[in-house]
Amino acid sequence: MNHDFSIFVGFDGFIDHIFTAVDQRFGPGNNFQKIKKIQQFAERISNASGKSTNIELFPIEQRIGGNGPILAQTLAFYGAQVQLMGALGNPLNSIFQRLSPEINPISIGNPGTTNAIEFEDGKLLLGITHPLDHIKLENILPYIKKNSEKIFACNAFCFTNWTMVVHLDEILTFFGDHIREDHQKFCFFDLADPEKRSADDIYNVLQLIQLYSQKCTTILGLNLKEAEQIAVVLQNHQSTQNNVNFKQCDIKELCQFIQAQTKIDEVVIHDTAHCAAATPSNIAYVDGFFVEHPKTTTGAGDHFNAGYLLAKLQKKSLHNCLSQAHEIAGHFVATGTCLRAPRP
Repeated sequence: MNHDFSIFVGFDGFIDHIFTAVDQRFGPGNNFQKIKKIQQFAERISNASGKSTNIELFPIEQRIGGNGPILAQTLAFYGAQVQLMGALGNPLNSIFQRLSPEINPISIGNPGTTNAIEFEDGKLLLGITHPLDHIKLENILPYIKKNSEKIFACNAFCFTNWTMVVHLDEILTFFGDHIREDHQKFCFFDLADPEKRSADDIYNVLQLIQLYSQKCTTILGLNLKEAEQIAVVLQNHQSTQNNVNFKQCDIKELCQFIQAQTKIDEVVIHDTAHCAAATPSNIAYVDGFFVEHPKTTTGAGDHFNAGYLLAKLQKKSLHNCLSQAHEIAGHFVATGTCLRAPRP
């Protein structure tokens, strides 16, 4: 695809170390049987309670990591021009020198590290995030001012990994004040597994995102686990609580509930089985990108988000946005590569 879209992405950055966990080893190198399911891994750990255990991690690869850089790399692969502001290293880390030439990297600090243990039914992300503590408005304001013309001329803005960039609220407030009102532009938000943040923090950032709707079209992207967490927070802040078990909700109902409560223009939820999107006047659903034997899972959500946002910029229908997103993500999970040409 060849687009004339310019997209801003910020603000994290990680070096991803991808591993598989060894169940039984038969010889050197990759001569082993892996632990296939997260439950098996959990049982291995649980059985060590009060004792000890040894679990071998076999390295698969080292690659560009962080929601922002992976999202940016995917957007650029499909032809978008990207302004990527993130923790990419000073000077630029060799990992991030692999970024697409369509990306203008603006490094604001050193990257974190993620040790990703991948299984057939999901992944465990063990992150070292303290380098991101440096990402504060006062520290990145000179970089914003230096690149302001290109940044604020973008067609879309993607704010990722709110959970780990702990000072992101003040940065979001700044961008919300400086983005020009244009409802043809999109602001996409990926909170990135907010389980470790407080309910009050989560509720407050949702209110902050909603304010963006006065300036542009807002989109909140969630996986199913994140959506269930968000729904519980919203329910607990209602004056009348219905005590709904959101784990038993249909994904479309969950999508509609979050959209109605937050007043964010568009809420998108995906998992390995299906995906849905809701606006105040529409709901769409598509069977998801479940892959029985995945090549990789780390970055699948970012590929989904990239596909969805590009489809929005192409003015595709809600259903077709989901279809493109799940096609790109499914291909990535199955092959570890980007899909060369999604269906129009």
